[in-house]
Amino acid sequence: MKAKIKSSVKTLVCVCMLLSTSILAQPLNKLTVPVIDNARVFAKFTDELPAVINYFTSASEQNIIKFYQNSYGKILNKERKRGRLTVNFADQQHNIRIVISHQNKMQQVDVLVTKK
Repeated sequence: MKAKIKSSVKTLVCVCMLLSTSILAQPLNKLTVPVIDNARVFAKFTDELPAVINYFTSASEQNIIKFYQNSYGKILNKERKRGRLTVNFADQQHNIRIVISHQNKMQQVDVLVTKK
């Protein structure tokens, strides 16, 4: 009897792990994450949520912010910590976080898109 319960518990744990993985890694359904012109993308993981794109650009911080305001609308929150500016947006289904940091003579832009 104890062996059967132990086996059932193991099966239940495995099923829960599979379900949690499928919930966390959801397909994007053709979601495209915009990047500013002249971007030098060095990391792009957009096949599932959370989606991440990292790139360098020579655009100014103000131009990057304007670009994402045109793409996502109203800024929900803006905060500067340790030299990095974090700007938050949201659309109907996603939370979007843009982190801008100065690297040498360029800006590094990190975009994170998560499910609401």
